[in-house]
Amino acid sequence: MPHALILLLTLPVFVAFTIQPCSADSETAPREITLKECLERTLAYSRDVLIANEGRNMSRGRYIEERSAALPQFRADAHVARAHNDQYPLQGFPVELTEYAGNVKLTQALFTWGQIGAAIKAAGYDKTSAEHQLREAKQLALREAATSFYDLLLTLELAKVARDNVAQKQRHLDETQRRHQMEVATDYDVLSASVALANAQPALAQAENDIRLAGDRVGYYMGIREDFKVSGSLICRTRRPETLEVVLERARTNRPEVAYYESRVGVFKELLRVAKAGDKPRLDFQTNLGWSSYDTITDQLPGQHWDAGIYLSFPIFDGFLTKGKVIQAKSRLATTDFEMKKLLDNIALEARSAINRVDESIRVIEALEATTTQAERLLHMAELGYKNGVKTKLEVDDAESNLLAARINLVKAQRDYVVAQTRLLWIMGEDLQTALTTSDFLPACR
Repeated sequence: MPHALILLLTLPVFVAFTIQPCSADSETAPREITLKECLERTLAYSRDVLIANEGRNMSRGRYIEERSAALPQFRADAHVARAHNDQYPLQGFPVELTEYAGNVKLTQALFTWGQIGAAIKAAGYDKTSAEHQLREAKQLALREAATSFYDLLLTLELAKVARDNVAQKQRHLDETQRRHQMEVATDYDVLSASVALANAQPALAQAENDIRLAGDRVGYYMGIREDFKVSGSLICRTRRPETLEVVLERARTNRPEVAYYESRVGVFKELLRVAKAGDKPRLDFQTNLGWSSYDTITDQLPGQHWDAGIYLSFPIFDGFLTKGKVIQAKSRLATTDFEMKKLLDNIALEARSAINRVDESIRVIEALEATTTQAERLLHMAELGYKNGVKTKLEVDDAESNLLAARINLVKAQRDYVVAQTRLLWIMGEDLQTALTTSDFLPACR
């Protein structure tokens, strides 16, 4: 009994020590997102892609609808009716009777002056254009998601530069205070270093807020609401862009927008044929097979009937309805042709701009890579000289300013390069999901 009492008294203490709440270290860390995963999630979540996919489904339905006009149409009808008519006795029927009837009707178009065939071809072109619209939506979603991903990497690099700048200002303040204690620096020097440190803090706060804003935008494209981290780098092996002629040729071949307008031209050419056949004759085959029965009080009068025939319809005058439809169809065809030419003009302009952007970014990167290394060495020499009393604070500040500007301009140029290359690939109609995540393009950025 005493042993049992002791066990009951010590059990809550044992449980209290063994069941501990989870520590902060055991909490799930934010997921790490690579560019490849970002693009995959974007395609799965993008509302524009989902809308375009439903547009493709609608075009498939329209194709099935138009194709049905070439197939035989079966229709079955049946009814039961109770009738009362004082005139029936004059015809040999009682005043009241019950009618039972059923009928099966078959209709088949034989000749429509090409309307059905043209409508089916137009629906086929429309289905193809919907496929191109889906690919266009995917390309746009990938381009925007990749650009936002690179922007997030840029904000991370700028925040790192801002933190390094704050740490550098702090070291400078510590060194100035040490020199002040040794009575080789004045109060002015200490105050100046303190002000420089305070002035560096807002840039760091802004950089950290930019990270949150850029992260929210990347999460928007991926459909992620929780916190996450990204894995990647803006340091890339630069590559000269293709010539304008090559870019334009590949754009005409690969761009889904170009293929879309080519398909739309096919659609409206076929619809023009449909409109022109509106005032032409057509032949249809129709047949009916039916059964009917009349039940009276004393008798049942069943009966069967059938008919079959070929019917000609010819709209001799339709009030210029066909003429109006032809004018509209020609206008739609011409408008689509103009829109395609406008697209090609825009592609040419965008291609020139993208090529120039890539060239500019490469030149800036090549110039700043060496400049940044020299600025880092210059700052190290200035700090060492200031510590030994052979350099002034003005020289240190000048070296810090040069290094800060060089590092910021370098990471911005690296971001501009990858964004310009991404846009150039999009202009050429390359598959961005493959191009951005394979070793053939910017391998260091994956």
